[in-house]
Amino acid sequence: LCSPQLNEMITNPTEGQFWQVDHIRPVYSGGGQCSLENLQTLCTVCHRERTAKQAKERSQLKRRSLATKYGCDITKFFVKM
Repeated sequence: LCSPQLNEMITNPTEGQFWQVDHIRPVYSGGGQCSLENLQTLCTVCHRERTAKQAKERSQLKRRSLATKYGCDITKFFVKM
């Protein structure tokens, strides 16, 4: 934990600072509608880090998907007359 966040947690604890519920299987990969077996409790800092990592993974998947979508079809580069 960075010390400003830790100091805030110690001196002024409020609801939502300590624990977050998160999906084990991410929503973007099909874990949205789930039972309790797909939920986990993470500290707020770990949840933030996991969310950032997942956002990066989603971005990479999207880029790969777009590259595949447009990289395989070379007819897009030809103009029909």
